[in-house]
Formats: sequence, C-alpha cells, structure tokens
Amino acid sequence: MDAYLCVRLSNIRYLTGFTGSNAALVVSPAGAVLCTDGRYAEQARSEVRGAEVEVTPDPWNAAARRMRALRARRIGFESRHLSVDSFRAVSRGRADRFVPVPDLVATIRMRKEPGEILAMERATAIAAASLLSALASGVRGKTERDVAADLAREMVRRGAEGISFPPIVADGPRSAMPHATPTGAAIAGDGPLVLDFGARWNGYCSDETVTILPPRPRSPLGKAFDAVRRAQAAGISSVRPGEPCRVVDARVRDSLDRSGYLKYFVHSTGHGVGLDVHEWPSLSPRSRERLEEGMVVTVEPGVYLPGIGGVRLEDTVKVTGSGCERITFLPKTRTPLV
Repeated sequence: MDAYLCVRLSNIRYLTGFTGSNAALVVSPAGAVLCTDGRYAEQARSEVRGAEVEVTPDPWNAAARRMRALRARRIGFESRHLSVDSFRAVSRGRADRFVPVPDLVATIRMRKEPGEILAMERATAIAAASLLSALASGVRGKTERDVAADLAREMVRRGAEGISFPPIVADGPRSAMPHATPTGAAIAGDGPLVLDFGARWNGYCSDETVTILPPRPRSPLGKAFDAVRRAQAAGISSVRPGEPCRVVDARVRDSLDRSGYLKYFVHSTGHGVGLDVHEWPSLSPRSRERLEEGMVVTVEPGVYLPGIGGVRLEDTVKVTGSGCERITFLPKTRTPLV
C-alpha cells in the first residue's frame, strides 16, 4: 500500500489521541494527516500527537485531496468501518485504487501497554464499587431499568468518564436472554439476577458479569451455576502466552459438556477489551489468534435455560509472562455480594 485510510474512531484515538466524533486519518510514508471539522479545531490541536491536523468543513473531501496529492496507486482502507456513502466521497471515482484490508490497527491494539492496563484496572475498580453500592441500597422491588440507571449514575459519580455499554440487568426468566435489555419489570428476588456492567476511564473499558441467586435456588439453577463456575475456572486456568484462543474456548465447552449444559451455551467464551468493550482477540471456536503477553480478554461462559433463567460469570484477565491475572475481582460464587 502507498497509503492507509483509517476511519474507525477508536483506532484514530489509539494512533493519535483524538477523541472527537468526526475524523479521517490518512497515513503514508510522508507522514500522517488527521482531517476533522471546525467543531474540533482546538480539541484536535491539543489532543493529536504524531499527525498533522487539517480543519475543514468536509473531512472526507480533504482526505481525498490529500491522497490525490500523494499520487497513491494502492490505498488500503478499513472496509468494515467505512460506509458506502463515505467511500464514494473519499474515492472520487478512483475506487479501483482502494484496497479493502483487515483492521490492521486492531491487531496492534490486541497487546496492551502498562498504561492501558492500568486504565482498565481503574475502570474496573470504579465499576465494582458502583455495583456494590447499588446492591447495598437494595434492588428487590426496583425495576430492572431503575437498577441499570442507578448503576450507570454511580459509576459516573465515582469518577468514570461514562459506561462501557448500557448495563444489562435481567431478573428471573429474563436472565435466560444473554443480552436482555432492562425493562420496567420489578425485581422479585426469587430468581437469578444477572448484572453485566462496565465503566470507562481515560477511554478504556471494563467488563464484568455477576449472577446473584436466591438463598435457596431451584435445583436447575444451582446446578447450572456450579457448572458455569467450573467452566469459567477451566477457561481462566488455560489462559497463557502461546495458547490458541480457540483452545481456551474448547476447555470451557468441554467442561460444560461434561456437566450436560453445553447445548445451553449460545455465545463465545470471551473477547478482548480496551478502547472498545469488544476487541480482538476472540475466544471462540473460529478464532485464529494465539494469546500473547499483554493481551486483555474476558472469560464469560453462560448457561441459559428457557423459561427458568440464566447464569453468566465474567472476569477480565490480563495475560502475563507465565499465565494470567484477574483484573476484575468481585467473587464469582454463590456467596451474596452484600
């Protein structure tokens, strides 16, 4: 490639520090140019490092002009993140010169530097303290939506920039939906309560899931909880440098298979975390990556029993020189959190 067009905003932030919502970054042997609009003139000049800043009413037109000036014959672009309309604007009838490529920056982002991990640890501490505070005030009788809102507000109050994603609060049979949207239903306290949440600090995300069972859960739920806990332990124990990501996923599935719950596990074992809450690598049967020191991934098996409820336990771990260490620290046992 003679040039590379970067348009994914989290990639642009990673490469330059720019946190605005509208930009295109042109990278070539001649240097890097970030094109953005007038709303971000001062912000870009104070944030951007390693790139020239061009402020213009039309960043796509500016990026096209910059690439024409380079006389680039092969221009790589982030095909997963560039819309058709934006591609038309930036290619300007020269589409044959544009080469769709995998997300090259995402492969760099998989391995975190110490400062990135520290930011995620800070976000995790804020999120965990916020959850404990929300639970201590009592959730029974509140709606799922109210608990999710309380949790989000508490994370911001404790210093988070914001939330990593809208919290999932799912009670009773609704906990059998892995990505349930909180509703106006009141939390009864007699079924599993799944809470999936995360905070954002200095741009970096945390991600953790706990499942709270009643003191005497119905037999299927107690057995499912124990099966998920064993599967998660098997997955975490296999996280080490050099291990294929699909092997970690396979260890989790083998454990659930032995417990008789594999058919109720409907998603991958985990994913990378960083500036985005879902990043590479993926811990799934289709993954082609191997774990490396500095990667940060989740391990989050779940069992979802239709009409009864679900159990998901999620921790975020960092890959070390010899194994892994948990970043999240809330207990994943039947012991009540508060």
